[in-house]
Amino acid sequence: MSAGDSSVDAIVVGAGAGGGVVAKELATAGWEVLLLERGPWLKTESFGHCELRQSFTSAVNPTPFGPKFSEVRTVRPDAKTPARMVHPRDGLYGTLPACVGGGTVYYGAHAWRFHPETFHLKSFVGSVAGSNLADWPMSYDELEPYYEKSEYDLGVSGDLNPYGPPRRRPLPLPPVLENKEAEVLYPAARRLGWNPFHVPLAILSQPYRGRAACT
Repeated sequence: MSAGDSSVDAIVVGAGAGGGVVAKELATAGWEVLLLERGPWLKTESFGHCELRQSFTSAVNPTPFGPKFSEVRTVRPDAKTPARMVHPRDGLYGTLPACVGGGTVYYGAHAWRFHPETFHLKSFVGSVAGSNLADWPMSYDELEPYYEKSEYDLGVSGDLNPYGPPRRRPLPLPPVLENKEAEVLYPAARRLGWNPFHVPLAILSQPYRGRAACT
C-alpha cells in the first residue's frame, strides 16, 4: 500500500490475540483490513520440542526471542526505586507477544471463563481500602454468547467443569490426551470422592474445521 492510499477500511495495529480477532471479524463483515505487526512471523522451527530441555532453556533464558527494540526501555516497581534498563532477553518483561499471533503463539492455551461474580466483584465483596475495585459494565449473561463463539471459533477442548460458570452448550471438542501425571492423579481423585475435570484448552484434540488435531 503506498503512502496516502485509502483503499482499506480499517488498520489494526498489533497481530496478537486481540488484533487478530478484530481483523478477522471486520474482514468477515466485508471490510478491507490492514493488519500491522512489528514482530516476526515465527515458524515451527523457532521452538524446541524437548520438554525437559525447553524447561531448562526457559529457566535460564525466559524470553528466547523477540524484537531487538531500538528505544531504551526501563522498569521500576515504584517511584522510589531507580529505573533499570531492560533488554529483550533478560526476563523482566515479556517479548514473546511481539510476533504475529502474539502471546497465543507460545503459551499454556488455557481457555477459562470468568465466573458471574467476577463481573460485579465490588458489589459482591464490597469496597477494598486503597484499591480502585469496580464492577464491570456488563454481566456474565451478556458476555456468555461471546465466550461460546470464541470457544467454537478456536476449537476449545475439555469436558464439564462441575465448578465452572453456567453455559448453554458444552465445549466443541473432547479433552486432549492426558499426560502421565494425569493418568495417575485423575482416577486417584475420583476414588477420594473429588470431582476432577480437564482444563479447557485452545488446543485441538481432533480435526476441527479444516485444521489438524494437535496430538
